[in-house]
Amino acid sequence: MLPKTGRKLPVWKGVLGGRDMLAQTIADLLRKEHGDTHRAIKQLMNQTNASERTVKHWLSAQHAPDTLFFLRLMVSSPVIRAFVLGLIEGPASNPLSSASDRPVRAAAREAYAAGEAAYSALAKDVRESDPENGPDRDPEHDPEPVDLNERQHWFLERIVDGDRYGAKEIMAIWEVSLKTARRDIRGLQLAGLLVYSGSRRKGRYRPVH
Repeated sequence: MLPKTGRKLPVWKGVLGGRDMLAQTIADLLRKEHGDTHRAIKQLMNQTNASERTVKHWLSAQHAPDTLFFLRLMVSSPVIRAFVLGLIEGPASNPLSSASDRPVRAAAREAYAAGEAAYSALAKDVRESDPENGPDRDPEHDPEPVDLNERQHWFLERIVDGDRYGAKEIMAIWEVSLKTARRDIRGLQLAGLLVYSGSRRKGRYRPVH
C-alpha cells in the first residue's frame, strides 16, 4: 500500500537504489569470492556459461548480471545466494505471513517443475532435428549468446541472404575445427537468431525474423 503521507512510492535505498550501485555490489561480491584474476573469470564462465567479455563486465561493475545469469549465480555461488537471502530478510522486504507462506512455496515448486519440463521437451526436439547436435558433439563449452563473434556475424548474413550453409562452410572458410563451427551455430540458436527447419538430412538453417 502507498504511504498515507504522500502519493509517491517509497524511494529505494542502498544496494537496490540504482543499477550502478547493484553492479558495483555484485562486482565486489564476486571478487571477494573468486578473486580478481583470469582464473576467476574462467570459474565464473564455467558456473554461469557466460562469455568471457560478459564476466569481465560484471567484475568491472560495468553492469550487473541480467536475470538469467543472476539466477545461475544464485544457484552456484554461496556468496550471491547469501546476498539475496539478506535482501529478502532485510527491513525493506515484505515478509509473508505464516498463513500465506505454504501455498506460495507450493506454487513456486509447481512453477519450477513446469519450467523444467518445458525446457526438457524443447531441448529434446532441437537435439533430434538439428544435425549439428549429433552424438559426437561436445556441448560442455557452448557459448552463451551474449556477444556474437565475427564468424557468427558472417554466417548469419549468409543465412539471411538465402545460402544453404552449415558448420562445414564455417570450417572451410574460417579454418576452424568442426567443434568450433558447431559452437558458433549453437550460439546463434541460443540467441534466438537462427533456427533449423526441415528434416535432419534435407533441412536448413533459417533466420528468425
